[in-house]
Amino acid sequence: MNLLMVIVALSCVAPVQRDTIASSYISSTFKQVLTGKEIASPVTSLMLNDIEGARIDGQKALSLIVPNLSIPDYGSSMTSSIYMRGFGSRIDNPVMGLYIDDIPVLNKNSYEFPYMDIRRIDIMRGPQGTLYGRNSMAGIFAVETLMPNVYQGFRASLEYGSAATLTAALSMYRGNTGAALYYKHSDGFFTNEYDGEQCDRYDGLTFRLIKQYELDGGWTLDNILTTSALTQGGYPYRRMVTATEYEAGGTDIPSSGDIDEAYGNILLPVDYNDGCSYRRFNLIDGVRIGHTGEKWQFNSITSLQLLFDKMILDQDFTRSSMFTLAQIQREYALTQEIILKPSRPQGKWNHQNGIFAFAKYNNMSAPVRFKQDGIQSLILDNANAGIPDTFGTLDIEEDNFLISSDFGIVTYGVAAYHESYFSLGDFRITAGLRLDHEGAIMSYDSEASLHYILAPLMPSYRAFTTSYEGSVSSFFWKLLPKLAISYDIAAATGAPENFSLNIFTSVSRGYKAGGFNTQIFSDILQNKMMTDMMADLGVYLDDQGYSATAASTTYKPETCMDYEIGFKSSFTGGEHMFRLSASAFYMDCRNQQITVFPDGQSTGRMMANAGHSRSTGVEVEAGYNFKGLTLTYAYGHTDARFLEYDNGSEDYSGNRMPYAPESTMRLAASYRIPVNGGTVRALTLMADCSRTGRIAWNESNSLEQSPYYLIGAGASLSFRWFELFCNGYNLTDTVYDTFYFRSVGNDFFQRGKPVRFSIGVRAAF
Repeated sequence: MNLLMVIVALSCVAPVQRDTIASSYISSTFKQVLTGKEIASPVTSLMLNDIEGARIDGQKALSLIVPNLSIPDYGSSMTSSIYMRGFGSRIDNPVMGLYIDDIPVLNKNSYEFPYMDIRRIDIMRGPQGTLYGRNSMAGIFAVETLMPNVYQGFRASLEYGSAATLTAALSMYRGNTGAALYYKHSDGFFTNEYDGEQCDRYDGLTFRLIKQYELDGGWTLDNILTTSALTQGGYPYRRMVTATEYEAGGTDIPSSGDIDEAYGNILLPVDYNDGCSYRRFNLIDGVRIGHTGEKWQFNSITSLQLLFDKMILDQDFTRSSMFTLAQIQREYALTQEIILKPSRPQGKWNHQNGIFAFAKYNNMSAPVRFKQDGIQSLILDNANAGIPDTFGTLDIEEDNFLISSDFGIVTYGVAAYHESYFSLGDFRITAGLRLDHEGAIMSYDSEASLHYILAPLMPSYRAFTTSYEGSVSSFFWKLLPKLAISYDIAAATGAPENFSLNIFTSVSRGYKAGGFNTQIFSDILQNKMMTDMMADLGVYLDDQGYSATAASTTYKPETCMDYEIGFKSSFTGGEHMFRLSASAFYMDCRNQQITVFPDGQSTGRMMANAGHSRSTGVEVEAGYNFKGLTLTYAYGHTDARFLEYDNGSEDYSGNRMPYAPESTMRLAASYRIPVNGGTVRALTLMADCSRTGRIAWNESNSLEQSPYYLIGAGASLSFRWFELFCNGYNLTDTVYDTFYFRSVGNDFFQRGKPVRFSIGVRAAF
């Protein structure tokens, strides 16, 4: 890249203007009554300048910035797995909720989005069930975008970096209208050795339109429309084999490429023969209506959410032609929330009341196509192993066939909640209760057709069709209490106004919803097909495959109780500003949702409920500012273990829970050097170091990622009319893994991204 040409081209853009609003209230403005200092739970808040300075361009970039938060960067935008305080899940419902401008994002597939003009992010840790309900078991991301009533003007940015990664953003806020456009392209960082192509390419486009109205009678109305489309590759998964298997070679073991020693074995390069991709179209249209009367404040939030996506996978991720998956979703959702609270606190008592309802319909198709190698190893070998030699050998005429799986999933939920806030001298008591009801009904229809022969018993191939259809349902109620007490020590002791110290303790309950295991239906039909095929011949075999039924693929909601104690403090003296907060927690979880794979060479995965688990830990956040110097520190430690988990074949009780890091740490420093006079205004230098602790990759804890450090750095040069910047990531080119899974009896890993650089410009006017 010719850096000089890029700098000259970018320097023709106009000036930088910083965000002008810095409210102390957290971003979910319609729901929150208390300030961040008053809330009796840990809260990490980031303003627009913090977000840009820390180079946060999306949800996954928040990982490690918040204590005990891990959002590993792997797979595609569909795989937005979130782990907080040891809890998390790879598929289906997340442990943390996402609200954008007070609108709940219902599907985890939509969690990964570009951070374009994000005015503020508040990450509340610990169960937030009383106010937010489902899928807030470990916390909430509350995101507030830039609005016309906060900022008037234009903003623009352009950035180019490694792997030909280009991002461009342009936004305008005039009068009561805001509009923003964002584009990103990347050639990708990982090569598929099979065809020599980059497998994680990316193209995405996002548009946001905002209209704000001040109506008669004290009414306000905001309409926020966000739509996005992306297409990407992904899934750069590398198979692990033993040294013996590697030395023996074979058509599916490459002899060249990026081959490493790992976990006492050999990690092969990315090498699969069928295409992998992910495409997604999102639309979220939210309407916020507010009215502040003489006594009451009324708020209504309504949203329409559309998610259309398609994932294509080479599910064996090898050169073998085994089977592929094409999962297509068409999801339509509506949400409605109404919040009522006093316009002014009523003496020592303040409160709010709310009702929430949602409904969504997901029309899903997930056909699995079996190919020649898969037919032989997964179907024929299993079937022939149970057929007596006197009957002959089973064979299938087709070299590939389709197992179709179609689903219609209706999910609904209703909730009512209340939260009271009592001010008793220097004490503040928060007490709340929420009642949630949720129901889900899934209809399923799976089918496969082929021609088979049992030679020499049968003279010719016989047509055969097997199907599996019906419906299952799940309904539940959840009662979510909360009690929190905070004490203002600084006020009680008569400390000066420039010093604050609050201690707090809380008890709260949260949950994440249950669901259905759609990806296991190909295994169910595969097993039924073999059984029916043999029954068609009058042969009855012992069960050779996965014997689950549709009813047994339902998994329960996961619930937890959280017990927490901590403090928040700050001090300002002259030009010195210091803040420190810390907390300790104990989370007791029932029916934890764990991703498991059926025994043997199965094609699917499913969610199961572990019996009893717990997580204990501590979290610390600190910050220091002096003139142009800014230091921030975040640390979290978690000991998350199964207390009772026996899957029928192994007892994992006492083992660490997989995928979540044992600890997280991030230390960042920046220094702004002002330049008096002239065109150049300031030079800012920054650096950060993050550490990810040990990660157990499986329930048996037999595979672990060792702790590793990532180093980053950046610099920006502020001119009168614009700001140039450059960034570096993983500067030591640390080798680490971000993900592990099993498929068809094989172990796979994804490596983290290598060293990379970027240069760009920001402007506002």
